[in-house]
Amino acid sequence: VLWFSSRAQQDTRSGAMSSAHCCHFVFLNVKATGHVNPTLSIVAELKSRGCQITYFVDEELRGFVEAAGATWRPFRHGCFRPIDEAGIAKYVPEGTPAERYSENPRMAAAREAELQVPALLEDLAGLPKPTAIIHDPFISFGRVAAHVLGVPAIVTLTMPGPASMAKPKAVEDAWEAEPWVDGPRRAVIERYGFDIFAQGMPMEFYSPVLNLVTTIDELFMPPAPGHQAERFGSFPFKMVGLLAEPSVKRISNANVSVDSAAQEADHEAVVAAVDQALEAGRKAVYISLGTVATSEHFYRKDFGQFGKGNGLEDCTGRGFVQHVFRICFEVFGDREDLLVALSLGPQEDMLEGLPALPGNFIARKSLPQMQLLKRCSVFLTHAGANSMHEGLGLGVPMIVVPMF
Repeated sequence: VLWFSSRAQQDTRSGAMSSAHCCHFVFLNVKATGHVNPTLSIVAELKSRGCQITYFVDEELRGFVEAAGATWRPFRHGCFRPIDEAGIAKYVPEGTPAERYSENPRMAAAREAELQVPALLEDLAGLPKPTAIIHDPFISFGRVAAHVLGVPAIVTLTMPGPASMAKPKAVEDAWEAEPWVDGPRRAVIERYGFDIFAQGMPMEFYSPVLNLVTTIDELFMPPAPGHQAERFGSFPFKMVGLLAEPSVKRISNANVSVDSAAQEADHEAVVAAVDQALEAGRKAVYISLGTVATSEHFYRKDFGQFGKGNGLEDCTGRGFVQHVFRICFEVFGDREDLLVALSLGPQEDMLEGLPALPGNFIARKSLPQMQLLKRCSVFLTHAGANSMHEGLGLGVPMIVVPMF
């Protein structure tokens, strides 16, 4: 990304580009904590180098992208949503069970591209031409827009690599054959001359130019042999490690809606309580099971195919999290030598049905993870990609309870 920035600056000095069109990077992302946080460090660095940044993401994260130095823009049709009513009427055969097309976000990828590309191109028309479009691999329309504009597409992959997303070829082929996937796919090809699945697949839209992976070489999971290797095995993946610039304002939980100032004050109070406990000779334990299990999508629904590899296909997010919390209460509860910081997530009934919160626990809907990791002696985590890399990067021993 910085190479593109430097090249654009060189072109400006040589007269190939006007200064008004120098270094304009457009980010496209989903409203997900672990997907957005690493990109904020890139935004801040590019901004410090004089680049213009336009960042498309849901409004709940506006304050964070603006604090990093970007100009925020909304997606006109939302992003990473189930198939819209018009799309259902157009593509879904009458009588099709809703769970076939509405519960798996992969099912909406092609329809999302059909809807988003024309709106995105209109929104970008009045801005300087992008130097590059930088998007999450869940975004199906980033490469289409880049193709139309004749600019590079760059992907930020916040997981250890494509193989972590691999599914059997028969499963992928079945998804892509569904009429609500194949129909909009063909519509995009007809209008823009670009096939989103020629070198991609649902939720795996990588770049033939550059893919920035927030891991290290030793942990990278390259495209799996077979289907992934056939479609994007030749793509370049560059490991960039943990992206967590301390000066950048980070998202604690994208699903928790609170007053920003009040949340910051509360986080400061929690950190102060941990510091006081450490000064008294106690040790700190930090527990967070991420943002996925407690999200609306999984909290009351079975993990299904996503949890099958761990035997959790019939377990809901609530059941999983409460099981872990109950054990933590039993093991860590009321120990005078420990202070436990517990991240609950957004659900109001998260603690209902559990034993009373032990006296040595501090529980909040969201907590400042990086600050607590720097202070704790152990981190109990679901091993989400960002949590895992943050724990490893700071040398914190981890107790891992994976969902997927």
